[in-house]
Amino acid sequence: MSESTRQPDKATATANARRTFLKGALKGAAAAALVRPAQLLGQAVRPNAPVSTTASPLATPMSRPSVVQISDRKLLPVRIVQRSLLKDYLSEGLRLFTGERTTPDAWHKILKPDDIVLLKFNQSGARNIGTTPPLATELVDSLIKAGWSPEQLILLEESEGLRRHFKTRSADYRWQEKTIDFGRSGKDSFIAALDQATAIINVPFLKTHHLATMTCCLKNLSHGLIQHPARFHTNGCDPAIGEIVASPPISTKLKLNVVNGLRVLFDRGPEAGNNDMTSAGMLLIGRDPVACDSVGYGILNEIRSLHQLKPLLPSAAVPRQLVTAARLGVGQFDTEAIDLQKLSA
Repeated sequence: MSESTRQPDKATATANARRTFLKGALKGAAAAALVRPAQLLGQAVRPNAPVSTTASPLATPMSRPSVVQISDRKLLPVRIVQRSLLKDYLSEGLRLFTGERTTPDAWHKILKPDDIVLLKFNQSGARNIGTTPPLATELVDSLIKAGWSPEQLILLEESEGLRRHFKTRSADYRWQEKTIDFGRSGKDSFIAALDQATAIINVPFLKTHHLATMTCCLKNLSHGLIQHPARFHTNGCDPAIGEIVASPPISTKLKLNVVNGLRVLFDRGPEAGNNDMTSAGMLLIGRDPVACDSVGYGILNEIRSLHQLKPLLPSAAVPRQLVTAARLGVGQFDTEAIDLQKLSA
């Protein structure tokens, strides 16, 4: 049989069919009216006071923050993450978020070619959740294929084996000599790896938290990059979470959040117990960490409802750190002001 008439094997045909489906889903999502989180979640979330309109590196005045939600339980049908499907969804999600036609173009719209990129993962509960290595691998592989060298990538709170595999830059685990005054919550030093980086990609889990109600984008940054996180847990971690993320060492460098909701911890967090997790097959992609957390908070309540559990907070309430972070200009938590774009099977 000639090369021109050779038929694709079954695996190739399946992959091509999946990519064709995802391209169709992307076109449909872009053409349809965008779904607001308030419609999706059924939660009335309104600030009790006006949200700050002060310009900040994370909040763009006169614009609506965009969050892309990827949902497909086939990403994690039992215990094993379907890597090929994850790769396709991650690429499609990045293109939908940026409006670019190719994945490399999407990355180049988010990052600069000479950026040193810190990918901030989360060790808490990671072993039981078990989804960090495949997502980290796909993110690093995608960045390298888009033109960033392994030496430009720093993996924080991810396995040394993955760092050795890709030959990424070693993180500096010392602490900065200088201390930062965050405001009412106090002072502390950041991890020295933050000095190495010019850009941050935040890759948190979506979990409940016994003190802060939930932990996702904001808390993965606020309590995952400072020397003494235990000092900043009083009053439900508020205003510490908002004040720390609003500080320039984080706010000037945060370029993207990729929420790992392949498994979601919907109860008794933040440590992961098998009976408190569900395989949601979900990712959130967005620059605004408050908007991502707001969408994530609603998803947690949806999952809790399916498991006959009450909402995390009474009726119209939202976690206090979201309100504080919004008032500090970090981002937007009002769901009516967030464009939620959904990509699903």
